[in-house]
Amino acid sequence: MNTKTLKLKCRLPGIQPSLALMVVISLFTLQAFSKTGSAKFGSWKTVLTSKDEPGEPLIVSGIVYAPDGKTPAPGIAVYVYHTDAEGYYRKGANSSDNPRIKGTMITNAEGQYEFRTIKPGAYPGGGNPAHIHYVLSGKGFPKHNDEVMFEGDPWLTPRDRSSISVRPLTRDKDRVWRCVYDIKLKQK
Repeated sequence: MNTKTLKLKCRLPGIQPSLALMVVISLFTLQAFSKTGSAKFGSWKTVLTSKDEPGEPLIVSGIVYAPDGKTPAPGIAVYVYHTDAEGYYRKGANSSDNPRIKGTMITNAEGQYEFRTIKPGAYPGGGNPAHIHYVLSGKGFPKHNDEVMFEGDPWLTPRDRSSISVRPLTRDKDRVWRCVYDIKLKQK
């Protein structure tokens, strides 16, 4: 949808431009999903934070696999969210109900996803390692909640360290942290 179409929609008599914009966004979102609920299109890459966000840049990428662990799963919605560099989901109220740093991707034909963000901080006061939450959903699969933590975090417990969700971080030539986190969906 181009801006000319949006301007036309906003000129409908008796409809406020902000309401027309919400309708257009809603229609666009509905078009992104077929009647079966699987994504028709959407970017497999996204950026969660601006370059002005305090913290160390981080790029997380991976492949989402079907329950067999071998077949890539295309068209899966991958919603991620995490704390800022100081460990807050949102300043003033540190609840993960409405996080400030969040985004959604749709896996491509090879099951790939990628997002650029900042390295999250541990919760204020410590006790919990820094982590990124995942919520995955797609046709034929139950909703899947997951999280990734990072090697070297001082708050990791022995139990955390034995988990497959603890991944190494490496720095690239541009001093950006990188993490690869592949995910195997669960069977219905």
